[in-house]
Amino acid sequence: MQDRTRAKVAAIVAAASLKTQVVKVTDLDAGHVYRIRVMLRNNRVDGFDYHSEHHFKGMSDQSLNFYDYGTQAHVHLQLTGRKILGYDLETETAFNGQVHGRLISLYDYETEQTYRFTV
Repeated sequence: MQDRTRAKVAAIVAAASLKTQVVKVTDLDAGHVYRIRVMLRNNRVDGFDYHSEHHFKGMSDQSLNFYDYGTQAHVHLQLTGRKILGYDLETETAFNGQVHGRLISLYDYETEQTYRFTV
């Protein structure tokens, strides 16, 4: 999964779990700050990546699945309690993780690494 896709997933999960708008995400391991805005509107993902200047939007109010207009690919995303499960159709890669307040950890099966983000 691309770095920016992971950051978008972290931003969406944070917005959903904290019930607030997210305007940036920090990759704690790489020290990189992603300018990504995400909010849930009518329980649907509504996001914008300022770097690529592309939107990403949820298609359903029943899930956190979204379509990324930058990569032109869907990402399946589910948040159940603190547990994250997902699948990136662009890279055909599964991922999972957990939420701990403002800290989101994601394990990417493609890279076999865990990534930590904060908002």
